Amino acid sequence: MFKISFFTPILMLQPCLTNFAEFIETPKPVIPKTKFEIQQNINWSLNILVLLVVIIGFIFLYLRYKYKEQHEEETRVKLKQFDTYLNEYYVNDMLKE
Repeated sequence: MFKISFFTPILMLQPCLTNFAEFIETPKPVIPKTKFEIQQNINWSLNILVLLVVIIGFIFLYLRYKYKEQHEEETRVKLKQFDTYLNEYYVNDMLKE
């Protein structure tokens, strides 16, 4: 009948033995870090952290200096309002007596 031509080469292949040890991945060697390398990594992290703290401190001081006059003016206005309130209260209190 019909002859299927692509099955014949597949059926004619002979099995071959394989060494499965070749497929096993050998673990990579672990290189331990020395105390100097560990300390150097920690020092870099601490230096970056201290630098960020110093930069944030300078920004805070600059903004405080920049808005110093504005805060002083607001404080003066509030003190004047409080003073006028107290004077009115004393005057009203004296008039009631």
